[in-house]
Amino acid sequence: MAITAKINKNNAGAQQVSVTVPSASASQKLRLLSDVNASTLTDGALIQYDASTDKFTTRNELETTTGTLKFNGGNF
Repeated sequence: MAITAKINKNNAGAQQVSVTVPSASASQKLRLLSDVNASTLTDGALIQYDASTDKFTTRNELETTTGTLKFNGGNF
């Protein structure tokens, strides 16, 4: 995350600091990212990485080439 600051003098000669923190706007959507293929977005879809296209793809069924699915949700 990049935070920027500008320092300007106001009319009284004192310095004024303005800091801008980037944030997402309502118009930004996951499906608009260049590494996401959400062309078949349907209710309940999941995101799966596809190494052959180097993109994340939405689908309603998870696919595997090994026949095994392993989920690791991390530690909480």
